[in-house]
Amino acid sequence: MIRPILALSALSILAACSSGGTSPVVSVIKGVILPGKTAEPPVRNAGAKLTREKIDAFGLALIRGGIEGEDVSNLLTGTAVNGQYVTYVSSFRQNITMFGGLVTGTRGMGGDLLAVRAAANDPVAHTTPTANWPTTLTRDYRFPGVGPAGNTVSVTCNLTPAQDTTVTIVEVTYEVTPFTEVCTGDGAAFTNTYLAQPDTGQIWQSQQWIGDKVGYVNIDILEPYTIE
Repeated sequence: MIRPILALSALSILAACSSGGTSPVVSVIKGVILPGKTAEPPVRNAGAKLTREKIDAFGLALIRGGIEGEDVSNLLTGTAVNGQYVTYVSSFRQNITMFGGLVTGTRGMGGDLLAVRAAANDPVAHTTPTANWPTTLTRDYRFPGVGPAGNTVSVTCNLTPAQDTTVTIVEVTYEVTPFTEVCTGDGAAFTNTYLAQPDTGQIWQSQQWIGDKVGYVNIDILEPYTIE
């Protein structure tokens, strides 16, 4: 089954949602230690409340994304596929490109991430059951800079799992393994977080660094792009 891509106009069917200013995935990871945290952000626009029925009826590859610390997150629909890269676009023409569960590019968010090079053992880019996730990996993040090559930040990342838990995303509950990923190199230091389904490695929720200018983007996978 192919979860299709669609023109930008279709996004008007669904409204923007609030992230509450706190990353849902961080809330879940904290909840492993401090029970009582919630992972599901409220919908701000009650007139167009997002429901699973609407997502299913929409029938498209769909994510919810927002900048960490901002009150509003937006729905983005898959609009282009280039090999294994899928680009999602919001009604505000913000772009997020993903390779598997890894954010590899952004546009219109105040500071572009041009590209990310992931290693062959990177389970965020290459879907991998969580039992087989490595403890260490490397990535290259490329940003605008002087010259056509821009500025590349190379980091080494250490992955640490937490106890399995559950997360609910718009009325669907998933069994997940929370991972914390601490990355350093070339003057950068940041921490990504992922909630991955143990048997498949599908990442349903994440907080990912997209550069010093913007910080982090929160991603909910509402309907993954798949070909079956």
